[in-house]
Amino acid sequence: MKRYRLSVCKGSSCKAGGADAVYAAARDALGAGGLVPRCELYRGGCYGFCHMGPNVVVREDTGRKKDPLSPEDYQLMGWPGEVYYSEMTPEKMKRVVEEHIAKDAPVRELFGQPDSGDD
Repeated sequence: MKRYRLSVCKGSSCKAGGADAVYAAARDALGAGGLVPRCELYRGGCYGFCHMGPNVVVREDTGRKKDPLSPEDYQLMGWPGEVYYSEMTPEKMKRVVEEHIAKDAPVRELFGQPDSGDD
């Protein structure tokens, strides 16, 4: 069974845009779905896409040791299984938990596009 790490940005722009409510929705949906053993939820630092927030990053947990100085808490790493979601709302977060976390089915229409800049 896959395990995930789900990070909700805690930067000031994302917080102003509702990141605390997105985090609460993730926590509640993981609990209600019995998915807490399957997904570690945490607050990541600023990913640098403030204008596209609230930002959420989901990664497959590979079991690698967590480095407290790792850049993964504040930048996209390009790792296999890494998914970036932008402009998140509590409703979108519930859908990500129900589909991506519970069913291993990333929600493609909610993927963020950090490199486009044309939005």
